[in-house]
Amino acid sequence: MIVVKGGSSSVQRILENMDHMKHMLHKLMIIVLGFLAGLPLFTLSAPAANAQATRSSDEHDDAQKAVRRGEIKSYAEIKRLVEERLDGRVVDLKLRRTNLGWQYFLRISKENGRVVAAVVDAKTGKILTTN
Repeated sequence: MIVVKGGSSSVQRILENMDHMKHMLHKLMIIVLGFLAGLPLFTLSAPAANAQATRSSDEHDDAQKAVRRGEIKSYAEIKRLVEERLDGRVVDLKLRRTNLGWQYFLRISKENGRVVAAVVDAKTGKILTTN
């Protein structure tokens, strides 16, 4: 705060208001920068994150049951098949239920360093798409 000696009280109030505004602007900048950095998104999306975690957990349980029933191929089977067919190493593998049934989404690293994405039918092991 700036102190005015012998000055008028109106000048002092103006300076106090400016100091208060500067403080508020500083707080606003922190909030904006935090928002841009994605920090408050965790608190805003917590219910959505919990719902997503529940869906993911349910989907995981359903996938395990489908593998046990023989309805879809296991991670190990799909990994082996894809690595043989695409001549690479699986570096990422996800199983999702889609409107076309269970599908594995994979990323395969080739010897030349190129990464290939592939979608595989979880029931048959057939490679549906690659890029």
